[in-house]
Amino acid sequence: MPTPITVKQFCYQSYRLINASNPTVPLHGDDLDLMVLILNQLLDSYAANGLLLTIAKLVTLPITQGQGILTVGPSDYVPTPSITAGRLAQMDSAWLNLQGVDYPLIDQNRDEFLASFKYAPLQGLPRFLILYPDVDIVTMQLYPAPSEGFTFNMRGKFQLTNVTSDGNLGALPGYYVRFLLLAVAKDTSLYKGRADAWTDKLEMQLQAAEDKMLSASEVNLTITGDRASLLNANWRVQAGI
Repeated sequence: MPTPITVKQFCYQSYRLINASNPTVPLHGDDLDLMVLILNQLLDSYAANGLLLTIAKLVTLPITQGQGILTVGPSDYVPTPSITAGRLAQMDSAWLNLQGVDYPLIDQNRDEFLASFKYAPLQGLPRFLILYPDVDIVTMQLYPAPSEGFTFNMRGKFQLTNVTSDGNLGALPGYYVRFLLLAVAKDTSLYKGRADAWTDKLEMQLQAAEDKMLSASEVNLTITGDRASLLNANWRVQAGI
């Protein structure tokens, strides 16, 4: 496996895209700090909708009877979230498992849920998942709350941890690093007063790299579920309602 590119190597390589006339001139002054700042700002910005983050990953969590509220966030957040994979940027799918049987969860709009919620919290077989995004964490509500222990499963994209100049980009796939080289160079050219160094050819390369990122991205924002089964008497017995 190749050695991950360090953040310093990344910044030097990215800067050479807009300093081609003098490719051997090293970074000077606060150039390194500026490029690390821009890199982190881009990573945070891409987490807004999750499309330009890496591929989604699977998270599992055992939940207990009555545990209808889960939180997702960074491990250093206080109080510690239920799932410490970072802030949830995009949900792809979620389901519960009990004794080898999967129960898909349905993504329910929180405004519709709150407008129609009239009864005390129920317990049974959870069918709905309601998301409440916040700045640092995302709160998830299972409804009804589980009447027994389940395994909660979720595929989603999580906001990447900010990097430092002494770190590396080993957590990112190679195609993502290539895209970021161009993206950081473009923003750096603007902050350095070198906008003319960002040519049409470089812009075309950036757009091509972005298209590859989007083609590799999981863009399904809908949690699938069989709403028709909600009227099935068998399901209502299982759910306890």
